[in-house]
Amino acid sequence: MTQMQENAPYEVLNTMRSEAIALAAQGLTYSTQSAGVKNIAYVINGINFYCDATDVKEVSVCENLMVVPQTKAWMRGLINSKGVLYSVTDLSLFAGYGRAIQAKKGHLLLLADDAVQSSLLVNRVIGFRYFNDSDQMSDLEEKQEVLDGLSAFVDKGFRTDGQDWFRLDVRALLASEQFREVQ
Repeated sequence: MTQMQENAPYEVLNTMRSEAIALAAQGLTYSTQSAGVKNIAYVINGINFYCDATDVKEVSVCENLMVVPQTKAWMRGLINSKGVLYSVTDLSLFAGYGRAIQAKKGHLLLLADDAVQSSLLVNRVIGFRYFNDSDQMSDLEEKQEVLDGLSAFVDKGFRTDGQDWFRLDVRALLASEQFREVQ
């Protein structure tokens, strides 16, 4: 590698810094475009899902779960996070996968919709994930059996690095009659 190739990234960063300083002097800001929409990726019973990062207020562990009697099995109870009560929906049971997520080992996605104050219990949160449009699945019909009860709320999928990823439309889920009927 030549000296010029080694210095190329530093030159790009130096140029960006200089441009940002010049724009700031004019009262303007310098912004860059990320690689795509930021998503939160998670796993439910071995199936990869994601949702828009803006749909999630916080990721937490499921501690001090208060069980609510006479509710659907997937409505696992309530948790108190910073003085706010959130309902806890076990996405595995809601989807009809037949086995509950161990609350103490799972993660909670505290949803950003303050009107509903709900959280989703998942097996594991992977973190932020970006997808390329070129990896988008053209047809989700063949995946309906895998998605089971969540298929109505999955509107997009990607195949990348040999794995399928499915976008859970959180707003559609929260608006659904099925989700709101907990008894």
